[in-house]
Amino acid sequence: MYENLASVYEDIFPLKQITLNFVQKHLPEPDENSTVLDVGCATGELCRALTGLGHKMIGLEPDREMVAQANLLSNGDIPFYTIGMEEVEQQFPPLSFTTVLCLGNTLAHLADIAAINEFFKNVVRLLKPGGKFIFQLVNFDRLSPEYLPEFPDIFGENFRFLRRYQWTEDNTAIRFITTLENRSDGTSQTGSCRLFPFTQEQLSRALTTAGFSNQKWFGNFKGETFTPKSPAAVCVAKKQ
Repeated sequence: MYENLASVYEDIFPLKQITLNFVQKHLPEPDENSTVLDVGCATGELCRALTGLGHKMIGLEPDREMVAQANLLSNGDIPFYTIGMEEVEQQFPPLSFTTVLCLGNTLAHLADIAAINEFFKNVVRLLKPGGKFIFQLVNFDRLSPEYLPEFPDIFGENFRFLRRYQWTEDNTAIRFITTLENRSDGTSQTGSCRLFPFTQEQLSRALTTAGFSNQKWFGNFKGETFTPKSPAAVCVAKKQ
C-alpha cells in the first residue's frame, strides 16, 4: 500500500511542529555517544528534522519506495534501512541507542499481542541503560464495532487522498483502506493493510513485562493526560 504514497507522503502527512517539539522535549541532549533510532520512519522527515537539531539518527522502514524517497530527500546523509519492526534485533547489537522512536501508528501494523511483546523486548535490548522509548498510535480504546472514526479527504496540488477504517469480519482487527487519486490524469490507486487495535492497557502491560520501569502516557502531542477518549496514545517509557 505505502509504495503508492512515497512521492506525496510528506504532503499527506507532514511533520507537525507540535510533534517535533514533543519529541525534542523528551530526547537527551545530543552528544557523540547518543544515537536515535526511528522505527517506521516513512520518508524520513522526522529524521531530517532531528538531524538538523544535532541528533545522530538512523531510520528503519520496510517499504522500499519510502526508503528510496528518504535517501533522496536526505541526500544520503542519514542511514536508512529497509527492514521492519520484526527485524530490529537482527540488524543492531544490544545497547546501540539512547532513544527509540516509533510514531505514526506504526505499532498497529504488528500482528498481535505476542508480536508487540517481542518487539518491546527487542527495544529494551537495543536501548542503553536509562534509554527512552517514545511511541504514538491511535487510541484504539475509543473504537468499537459500532464506532470507527471518519477521516476528511486530503487535497494536494495534483491529488486527493481518501482513507477509512473497516473492521474485519470477526471484529478482531481493522483494515486501513486508502485511495490516492491523481487529479491530473484521473487515475487512482487503492490499497489496504491490517491494523491490530492494541489497547493502552495491553501496551502498558507489555512495556512492564519487557523491562520499562517508568511510563508516562499522554493523549496527544500537546502533552495532555491520556484518557479513554483521547485521540491518540502517546507514551514515553524509560528502561530500567
